[in-house]
Amino acid sequence: MGESSEHLRSSKLGALVFWGAWFVVPIAMLCVVAAVRGVYPFGAQSFLAEDLVFQYVDFFAWFKRVLAGRESVFYSTACGLGANTWGLYSYYLASPFNLLLLLFDQEHLTLFVFVADALKLGCMQLAAMFYLRRRFGVGRGWSGVLALGYTWCLWTATNLRNPMWLDALILLPLLMWAVWELVRRGRWLPLCLLAAADVVCCWYTAYMTVLFLILVAILEWWCAGCRDESGERVPLWRLALKFAHPMLLALVLCAWTFVPTVMAMLESGGVEETSLLGIIQSILGADSPLGVAMKLFTTKPGCFVRGFVPALYDRLRPVPQFYCGVLLMGCFLGFFVSGRVPARAKRGLGMLVAVMMASILLTPLQAIWCGFRAPTGFYSRVCVFVAPVLMWAAGWLWAEEVAAGGSSRLAGVLGSRMALGAVCALAVVDLTLGAALAWRTLYCGYSQEYHDDYAAQAAQQVSDLKDRDDGTWRADRTFTRAGFAALNDEMCHEYMGLSSYSSAHNQDALDFLSALGYSRPRQISVRYAQPLLASDALLGVRYVCSPLAAAGERLLGDVAQVSGAGTYENPYALGLGYLVSGDAADASLDGGNPFERQNQLASALVGHDVELFRPVEAEVVEAGEGARAWDVTVPAGCLGYAYADVPTGYVDGVMLDVDGVSQQEGWRFQQTLRPFAQVEGEVPGVHRVIMTGIDSKVAVPLEDASRTFYCLDLAVLQQVTSELGGGQATFDSFSGSDISGTVTADSDGWLMVSVPHEAGWTVTVNGAQVETRGAFGNALTLVPVTAGQNSFEMTFVSPGLVPGCAVSAVGAAGLCAWALWRRRRSRG
Repeated sequence: MGESSEHLRSSKLGALVFWGAWFVVPIAMLCVVAAVRGVYPFGAQSFLAEDLVFQYVDFFAWFKRVLAGRESVFYSTACGLGANTWGLYSYYLASPFNLLLLLFDQEHLTLFVFVADALKLGCMQLAAMFYLRRRFGVGRGWSGVLALGYTWCLWTATNLRNPMWLDALILLPLLMWAVWELVRRGRWLPLCLLAAADVVCCWYTAYMTVLFLILVAILEWWCAGCRDESGERVPLWRLALKFAHPMLLALVLCAWTFVPTVMAMLESGGVEETSLLGIIQSILGADSPLGVAMKLFTTKPGCFVRGFVPALYDRLRPVPQFYCGVLLMGCFLGFFVSGRVPARAKRGLGMLVAVMMASILLTPLQAIWCGFRAPTGFYSRVCVFVAPVLMWAAGWLWAEEVAAGGSSRLAGVLGSRMALGAVCALAVVDLTLGAALAWRTLYCGYSQEYHDDYAAQAAQQVSDLKDRDDGTWRADRTFTRAGFAALNDEMCHEYMGLSSYSSAHNQDALDFLSALGYSRPRQISVRYAQPLLASDALLGVRYVCSPLAAAGERLLGDVAQVSGAGTYENPYALGLGYLVSGDAADASLDGGNPFERQNQLASALVGHDVELFRPVEAEVVEAGEGARAWDVTVPAGCLGYAYADVPTGYVDGVMLDVDGVSQQEGWRFQQTLRPFAQVEGEVPGVHRVIMTGIDSKVAVPLEDASRTFYCLDLAVLQQVTSELGGGQATFDSFSGSDISGTVTADSDGWLMVSVPHEAGWTVTVNGAQVETRGAFGNALTLVPVTAGQNSFEMTFVSPGLVPGCAVSAVGAAGLCAWALWRRRRSRG
């Protein structure tokens, strides 16, 4: 008995060491690759690349406060006037690995990202090994070697900058095993539970995974001769029913997050992306065979070939990530060459490969995989399924060769420890080198030292502002931490602004801000590129951080600079809530340009016509070839503005020089009103504006770019803000957790709170729940108040959460009852 117990303990310890060692191997490879490329924490280059630096790091900072109970997971007022954040959570932040945020302080978020990615790689390795062993019976050591090709394939190596996708890669091999269990043995519960977990971790990747699992189910059904384990023939329609059953139950179990996610995402939508119908219309409307080919195919032949060589990967080109290591790719070829693999299996895998390649190369099919829209960035997302297909082929080949026993020379090699060690070393070197080569164009140009310095300066600036002003206000920057898309700085440093860049946002708010001239219309982002004195004042943007002097604003000498930029105060700025005219309840912005729309905004808020902006004279002057120029006369006491309106078909815009400062205008991240250098004194001023083209295939011809010149009358702005300033609310709280305060009204009317009006808000005034109204396309919220003092409170719960939780509870209870019934039945 003692020997038996000792043997059991030794066996368990051996298994623990085996799995633990293989868990560490891909993590060690990550550390080596980072050291070779000089990437943090083993070098100066930051591990934050693309969306990690543009979005995730700011979201992680916000989510850390959510986990600590300092913010609400349902809503944030930080970016773009505010938005339901359940979509943000379920899209970017639902990974259980993010609980580790509680162990890292604000200054070490990059280290958290590296550690989390490392742990995910280890879990991917174990999941792939589990699949190979359970599905194909692959030997212990060989399962680890083959799994490395899955864990460190080129797609993974180039997408560590998208942590949300890695959770799907952990679950994918387990789901493939569950599909096999369903097809061969009729066991549906593993597939149900794993699919629910997949949706909970990230609904976006779960959608693509389900499509892939349908193909895997058909492949397993086909290779089994369309029969289950008992030999009974299973028609395809019955397989579809067997697959649909656990999938539907999985949706029921995860309805608590899936329902509010769907409702949150309906508020945003992929406005930047072309729909499947639009893609098909574009292909059919091409005027030449070459035009059809360019719109039909997602990449070019040269880029297609580059996808098989890690050293040729380039993130700026549409290079599909095919490479999965010499071993896995060799096994894939061996699968089709081997005489021991049944012809039926070869035909089945061949059909699956054909479907996958078509999905990768043909734009309409790729769009189906990506939510019936053409994805922007990160080509090619469908390539995530290349490695699991190759792993399936390698597992089948291994099983066939081992089953051949003595009649197979390869079987002898597979049984050799020396051969295993040599192949393992080859695979580690091959995949590590491939990742290091692929990282050349990924991790460059953004140092960790710069990131840390910027974060420290930004934190100090916000601290200084809060020390000098304990009111409720917004602030923003005319520059970004990195590139043009790092627009969520507010979420990181706990202040409120207008900039925003997220796949989960409030489109009504973004459209409103774009209509006022802050950014290009119909985008999923808003970039605060210039201070707009009038609309800033009406929306409570009191402070602006800018490297250039902000005309009409006061430089604050007692606030820390950020990247050499000073902080300016808007003397006209109102708070984030004040009494407005009833005209605002029915108002919309439909003027011909942003200047006229700002006039409409101000007029509706005060209840009578005001003309903040009016056109000014602009005389055409001589300019060089490829340029247009004007001398613009701005009246005394006014601030001049220029605006270049570029048609949406031209993505690069124009160069606009205003008072000697030249910037690229009229493109995705820069289409805003440009203020002139100064407010005019007692006499009018004359300013030179020059527009030049961009040397690009998709640049706008200068004659197609309309330009508009207006001036802001500061006396009228002072009148408007004085009129509205008398009814400002005093806020006790203004965050996603709660918006509350008091306001005193002379008569019954409306309090405008500058957050979007959307389902989910519960608003009380003096303890009684009230019905609110939306203004300007639901971009702002109007709260009814009565004469006298009014105490108001606004709380938000993501729509769909309560019914979703109820559905999940019923589903979980039913599943538990079924399990108990089945257990009692089996005992009886």
